[in-house]
Amino acid sequence: MNALVYLKVYLRRIIYLLGFYTVSRLCLFLNNIDSFSDSSFFDFLEGMRFDFSALVYINIPILILLVFPTNFRCKKGYQRFVNILFYAVNIPFIILNNVDIEYFQFTQKRSTIDFLQLMQLGEDAKNIIPQYMKDYWPITLLTIVQIWLLLKIKNLPTDRILLKTKTIVNSIVVLLLGVGIFIVGARGGLQLKPIKPINAGELCGSNNCSLILNTPFCIFHSFDSQQLNPKNYFIEEELDSIYTPLHHHKERIFQKKNVIILIMESLSREFVGFYNEGKSYTPFLDSLMRHSLVFENAYANGLKSIEALPAITASIPTLMDNPFITSNYAQNNFESLPSLLNKEGYKTSFFHGGLRGTMGFYSFSRKAGFQQYFGLEEYDNMEDFDGSWGIYDNPFMQFFVNHLVEEKEPFFSTLFTVSSHPPYTLPTDFQHNFEKIGVQETISYTDYAMAEFFKKAKKQKWYNNTVFVITADHSTPVSYNKKYKNKIGRYAIPMIIFHGDSSLQGKENKIVQQIDIMPTILELLGYNKPFLSFGKSMLSKEEGWAINYLQNRYCFITSNAIMINKKEEYKSYLDWKLQKLHSVEFKEDIRLLKAIKQSYNQRMIYNKIRYEN
Repeated sequence: MNALVYLKVYLRRIIYLLGFYTVSRLCLFLNNIDSFSDSSFFDFLEGMRFDFSALVYINIPILILLVFPTNFRCKKGYQRFVNILFYAVNIPFIILNNVDIEYFQFTQKRSTIDFLQLMQLGEDAKNIIPQYMKDYWPITLLTIVQIWLLLKIKNLPTDRILLKTKTIVNSIVVLLLGVGIFIVGARGGLQLKPIKPINAGELCGSNNCSLILNTPFCIFHSFDSQQLNPKNYFIEEELDSIYTPLHHHKERIFQKKNVIILIMESLSREFVGFYNEGKSYTPFLDSLMRHSLVFENAYANGLKSIEALPAITASIPTLMDNPFITSNYAQNNFESLPSLLNKEGYKTSFFHGGLRGTMGFYSFSRKAGFQQYFGLEEYDNMEDFDGSWGIYDNPFMQFFVNHLVEEKEPFFSTLFTVSSHPPYTLPTDFQHNFEKIGVQETISYTDYAMAEFFKKAKKQKWYNNTVFVITADHSTPVSYNKKYKNKIGRYAIPMIIFHGDSSLQGKENKIVQQIDIMPTILELLGYNKPFLSFGKSMLSKEEGWAINYLQNRYCFITSNAIMINKKEEYKSYLDWKLQKLHSVEFKEDIRLLKAIKQSYNQRMIYNKIRYEN
């Protein structure tokens, strides 16, 4: 039988898969329609180019096995092996592609190799995956249907005729032709360089890169994207005059106040009544904010919990493709609040109600210098386990405060909540206490847990000598308030500093971010030794700014405008939706952003993110 027949079978399968990928992108659009407001039919057409490229990457070894001129090709066992291999390599990518239909809400990008690395960090997957399959059953159903249709594709034709010289020659020709065509397909055309994720949108001028791309393509092209490239905008002396992460407040008197950081899972600014005129889901936090220093323009440095922890405790933002914890630079030497305060005689601890390996939190906490780690295993009461993610917030926060009751002063402790993380489950006793509207219900529950925590903490002798910082790891993937339903509102979070003796009060309108927490705490304590921090104190008189990075794009928020930087193109916008371009070119903002990029990349590459004389 001619090798051309096998090639036709192969092409038929590719066409099937191309249809699956297109449907998946359509579902991604429908499920996240607010993120793709300017999409068009041409986005889907251009997306097929990237779909085909990914499918070729996945299947070109199978093409070679199908048309390679050998008698083995005609054996049933060989054909059965090729069929099984086809399903084995394609079904996982169908699943991953469909996972992003929902997961995109949390990350605002297509998943890359960092998603696979994240899944390997802990044992949560065995609990989370079944729950997610149930909660997001339409995506589960779509995946099952696609896999079923794939399995219904006609198997390879059988042929027991031994290959002759003419047949071998024909097979070689078909092989070379097929490989040539598919190499062009994998490259995305005949252009000088193969297409990469950054090329998405070139044909139709769209900003909807995630709608054009597919997950397998992004995974393949993220294997070699983990290395940062040095940037050389300025000479060293000029760079330090524009921006430096080195800090030294010499004229300070160190005060050994206790410090507690509460990182509230998915606590969007829009849910906190104090910030908004609408309905509040955080009555206790609102009451506490009346006696606190409240920052009205605070932003997360990323969209993931795994990005938040280094930013908050070590002032390290993720200005690269992978989160710092899973990047090639995770083993760099760095300073953090626990490592610095350990040297000052503090007892340091980290609390998170999930499994020890969740998102690399345990490994990072040890690397950061936390002396003690408390998670689900240390809690040791599975009756309070939510069934998928961790210990419910109320019992775990009581566990947290009970530990602090016995803790020797001074102490620094960080708590990371879990209950307002999908799948948004509550203890049976609380399922009728709050309005049943999804994440807001769990936000209200966490607020209740916080109230109970403070009720007990207030009775402790260390309370008046304690600084409390309350913030979020990131916002929720879905916004319900039009004010926040946009690209910048997605990063808007609360930032509150409360002193037990109520000595810190007021509202501050300057722009702040998660990486500013570490230098702010050190200033509040009167820390007078040099340290490295990519952020700066929120108490300083300098203008504030915030930065984040997503899909090769920097977002730089200043008091002047919102600057979007991709490659060496810098555009300033007036609005959170990034639709109104500013007519003024803010050269100083561009200059500062370039300095931040250069300093960050160089220090990551050369392992210089710790203060050294």
